[in-house]
Formats: sequence, C-alpha cells, structure tokens
Amino acid sequence: MSLTGRLEEVELTEILHFLAFNAKTGRLTLSRRDGHGLVVLRLGRIVYAASTSVRETFGNILACRGLVAPEHLAEALEHQHAAADGRKLGAILVEMGRLTDEQLMEVLRQQTGLVVHELCRWKSGYFKFEVLPVASSGEIGVDAEEFVVAGGMPTDQILIEAMTRVDEEGPGNTEGSLEPTARSIASGLAAPALRGEITLGLMRRAAQVVRRGLLLVVRGDEVQGAGQFGLEGSAGGDELARSIRLPLTEPSVFSEAVERRETWRGPLPATPTNDRLLTLLGGARPREAVVVPMLMPEGGGLVFYGDNAPEDRPIGSAEELEWALLEAGLGMERDALEHRLREFERVRGFRP
Repeated sequence: MSLTGRLEEVELTEILHFLAFNAKTGRLTLSRRDGHGLVVLRLGRIVYAASTSVRETFGNILACRGLVAPEHLAEALEHQHAAADGRKLGAILVEMGRLTDEQLMEVLRQQTGLVVHELCRWKSGYFKFEVLPVASSGEIGVDAEEFVVAGGMPTDQILIEAMTRVDEEGPGNTEGSLEPTARSIASGLAAPALRGEITLGLMRRAAQVVRRGLLLVVRGDEVQGAGQFGLEGSAGGDELARSIRLPLTEPSVFSEAVERRETWRGPLPATPTNDRLLTLLGGARPREAVVVPMLMPEGGGLVFYGDNAPEDRPIGSAEELEWALLEAGLGMERDALEHRLREFERVRGFRP
C-alpha cells in the first residue's frame, strides 16, 4: 500500500489519525520547498519523528533541560564511542545512573510531540506513506536512532497534545497554525462508521476536562468502545477500548444515562457492569465519573465516559463534553441525511 497526496487537500492530522486508527506500519515522508519531515509508525503508534525544522542532538536536549550535567554527558559519550556496540546514549546514561527510565521516556515523548506539532503546521507540500516493516527492537534505519521509541507512542494522544498546545497559544497564529484543523475536526464531526475524525475531535476536547476518557458507540442493546485517551497504562490503549462491550440491559451508569438521555455524574455505584468496566480500565475506582450520552432520533448514538483516576480530584464542568457530543450528533444526523438522499437518488435512477 502506498498513500500519496498534497497537504493542501488532506491535512497531516487526518493522515496520522487514519494510520493510527487502522494500525498501519510504515514510513510517512513529508516534503515542501523549505523542508522535509519523517514519521515512522508501527501498528499505528509513532516510534520516530524528525523534521529539518526541528534539529537538535539528544545530548544537547538533555543538557539544556538540566537533566544531565555536561561532565556526565561527556563521560557517557566517551563510553559510547569506546564501546562501538551501537548502544544509544540514553541507555548508557540510564546504566550509569545519570538518567532514569522515566526521564528518558518523557524526553523522547516531548521531543516527538514537538516535531509532530511542527509538521502539523504545514499547510502545503506533499506526503507519501509506504507500508514497510519496522523492527520492534534494534535500529530502524533512521538518521537519529537516539530518538526512536521502541514501544511507540499513542498517535492520537500526541495529536491531542499538539492541538491543545496551539489552542493555548491563542488566535495570534498565522498560516502555520493548527487551529483551523482543530476547529474543523471538532465542528465537522460525523458518525464513527463514516469518519474516524470524530474520535480525535472529541478526545481533544475531553482531555481538557478529565484525565482519562472512553468513547463508546450505542449499537442495539449495548455500547461498544471506539476510542480512548489516558488508558495507556491499562495495558491495551486503543485495542482495549475497541474490545469493550457493555450491555444496556443491566444496571450501570451507561444504561441510566442512555435511558434518561442526560448526563450522569458522581461516584460509581457497585454493579456488575460498572465493576467490569473498572476492571478493564485498570481497577482503580475514581472519586467521581461522568457519562455523557448523545442519542440519534432513529436509534444509535454515542456515549462518553470520563474520570480522573488514579488522581483523587473532582471533575470540573461537563458542559464542554456535552457541547462536543451535541456537535457530534448534528454531524451524524447530517451524514445520515446525505446517505438517505444518495440512496433515494440511486433508487430513482437519478444521474447528475
């Protein structure tokens, strides 16, 4: 599979979300007159990102952030050159006790986020995605192996953080801004079966209200997971979210919210369905949770679940979540109407 096109027609946020949703593995190259970019994915997760506009050595990043003293960095570099066994600088610093595994991962995550954020600001240029094998360990054949994250990072989470960062920067951005993309995704939501952007748009807005969230689709007498954020520590992330299926025929916060067609919030009651959800999410019982339903007149719809576990702090106003779900519902209705019109024209033999 090879996917090519122009960034004027398809924005990078949509491309990355598509690749993540479909768990693709390969290389996405970007080019324009004044720069080049590269994003490597494995099973939809970003393992490496680079741009000619964001170029800084790994050691310099550690020193500038005050994580490693210059003399310790020089010592580690000497070990790396002397050993000549291909070990990464970060791994050597961890072995020397100058850097923790947590600090190393945080630096890699932040740097990857900065690169992706910069690339998403490109409004013109070309992109090409090629399906290629990407090793799960060892080198993957990029210029700066120091910045490779072996396990990969959740793509949608990186995109959410990038768009949130632009929102915080305010309206003073010019052509390079991500704000139009974020707004168009959030306001142009559609049914999950029709547009995967719905997950990205909702998660971006929900991440400003709760620490972790789960988006579910109402199908018949059950709800099925469609997207998530903040569940990375629950040993599954997106795969876990998509595997969740909860009945609406049994007592739970979901059945109550769907039946009443209104937002539910408070401490989770002890019911088999509620307890099963918490077990799937890692077992921690939150101080408070919120469930926001958005149901279609003809059946089906969406339900969002959010909490702040494992942190013991209350949830703020759920108004932003309710507006996001309302916009999603309007988009779903619009798409459903367009589908019915196309079907009507097909049956009547209409030809433009």
